[in-house]
Amino acid sequence: MIEQVRDYAIFMLSSEGRVATWNYGAQRIKGYSAAEVIGRHVRLFFPPEELARGKASALLRRAASEGVARDVGWRLRKDGTRFWADVTVTALYDVNGRLYGFAKVVRDLTERVEAEELAKAYEAAREAIRTRDEFLSIASHELRTPLTAAQLQLQGIKLLLERKRGDLDVGRVAQSIQCSLSSMERLAQLVDTLLDVSRIATGRITLNVSRFDLADVVKDAVDRLAEMTALSGCRLRVQAPPGVAGCWDRLRVEQALINLITNACKYAPGAPVDIGLEQDGERVRLWVKDAGPGIPPEKLEHIFERFGRAVPVDNYGGLGLGLFVTRQIAEAHGGRAYAESRLGEGSRFTLELPLRTQRSTEEE
Repeated sequence: MIEQVRDYAIFMLSSEGRVATWNYGAQRIKGYSAAEVIGRHVRLFFPPEELARGKASALLRRAASEGVARDVGWRLRKDGTRFWADVTVTALYDVNGRLYGFAKVVRDLTERVEAEELAKAYEAAREAIRTRDEFLSIASHELRTPLTAAQLQLQGIKLLLERKRGDLDVGRVAQSIQCSLSSMERLAQLVDTLLDVSRIATGRITLNVSRFDLADVVKDAVDRLAEMTALSGCRLRVQAPPGVAGCWDRLRVEQALINLITNACKYAPGAPVDIGLEQDGERVRLWVKDAGPGIPPEKLEHIFERFGRAVPVDNYGGLGLGLFVTRQIAEAHGGRAYAESRLGEGSRFTLELPLRTQRSTEEE
């Protein structure tokens, strides 16, 4: 009866692990006839990497010790192809308790695994499409907003010039022009962010490494964000002592820090934001701490993913790319970016960098 079973490979092994019997299911699954395989060691069915780890012998030892051993993993067919196998090895003892062999049952799970992988791939594709569509919707809105604002401001200037040719309010015109410039600057920043994501996706992010003091970068970032922080009602409290110098890409480090400060002001408007700089041996840390609502533990790591957010997009807007770009900048330097947070107690975002990037070391 065992010989006729086709969906399972069922065969006996000697106590040394050599094939003693072979059923039809074993021939169908593994591709060997009984004449080809009887007397050969069970190692024949294991791929090279498993043999290198001693898995074949370990499985028999475990069965001899525990009575039964189970395993799920890749096995080899006669033609060299692999299949995903569910394996059960049972130790056989005589009436005197002496081991005289093993019974082995193997089931080919390849089709099931492939179906599961296909289902996972399908769900991943659906999620990717959903994320893409959401991003396109967000990007369209974010890009259109400064364009619309600039268009309205320029139309206002045009009307002002037409109506008051002889009595022009220079101050009002200058204010409108400044608003237009601010809108265009916001648009340029959005486009730069999208270009950064494109460069990261194609592995083309480059670093222009030079030696500088991180305290200077902190000051520059704070100065650049003065208007934004004033509008958000956030007071920046800086603890960045001079003397922490190293080799990095200055513009990229400033970009990453600006992303962190902007993120803090967005999610905790009206609250103070702490910015710190510290050195720990051969590594330095730039950190930004807010007094926001905090981030749920299950979302803490995902916020650094592309389009990652801790809250719905409708609440705060933005492309959802700032933290993603920040982490990529950190990793390009051989560092890392991470977050620590407790609900109701705010969050701390850290940019950790080596004193010298690998690229700067190679150039020296």
